[in-house]
Amino acid sequence: MSTTNDPGVVEILADRLQTTTEYLDDETHFEDDLDAESLDLVEVAEAIEHRLGVHIPDDDLAGLDTVGDVKQYVAEHGD
Repeated sequence: MSTTNDPGVVEILADRLQTTTEYLDDETHFEDDLDAESLDLVEVAEAIEHRLGVHIPDDDLAGLDTVGDVKQYVAEHGD
């Protein structure tokens, strides 16, 4: 899965989840691989909205489990 927003999304995820972009691929699971909590993902969603202009409602955010899920969501809901 590859989208035009991949670099921006991955950079935001790495920054907010305090990891490196090299560690993140489409299959990286937020809870299992990164020990991310719901508040971490809310901060990710806010950063994506601020930097990329894509709003991720809480109900949608709850269904995004992997880096690939977020990248796909941004690709489908972005400009």
